[in-house]
Amino acid sequence: MRRHPLLLLIAVPLVLFAAGAVPAETHPLQLQTSERAIIERLACQDPHGLAMQTLDGHTYGRGASVPAVAEVHCASHGTFKGSPVHYMVQCARERSEWNCQGEWSEMLVDVGDERIAVRVEGRTSLALSYEVVQTVANGGRFQGYPLRKTLVPPCYVNRGAAQEFIDVKCEGWHIIVSTWCPQSQCPRVLSMSKTGD
Repeated sequence: MRRHPLLLLIAVPLVLFAAGAVPAETHPLQLQTSERAIIERLACQDPHGLAMQTLDGHTYGRGASVPAVAEVHCASHGTFKGSPVHYMVQCARERSEWNCQGEWSEMLVDVGDERIAVRVEGRTSLALSYEVVQTVANGGRFQGYPLRKTLVPPCYVNRGAAQEFIDVKCEGWHIIVSTWCPQSQCPRVLSMSKTGD
């Protein structure tokens, strides 16, 4: 079962908060070599036969077994439009045990004179995801707001249950793009909404 983007990063502190156990501050994740090896195996080696390239995360409190979250980038497993593609995996530590669940293929998409990180979920193709993000970037304004400003990386792209709709979720924004466009250029932005604050 696929998890919503950032589910693990949100779930651990929420569960602890509900139990009254979340410390007020987070700390950078510092791991022993043996624990890094466990995460590398869970996130990259066992599912994909790849080494871990980077690991970034934080803990909720101090100590070797406090709850923690980590974002793992596996070594590149290919290229798309001249840029490396990596599996990006979200892992969490609870009760001294690591579990890795959320997984995306991360690529870079050319947007004007910069490149932004885009994480593609499930069976959505890299080619369609790239085209959809560029459609948003080059779409001008929607409901009076510049679409380009919504693309705050990383952006998550996922084909919804209705196959003609693609969800693009960037920090603070949810955009729905349609690939069914009988009377206009395709793909096209169908809706845009602000999330959180």
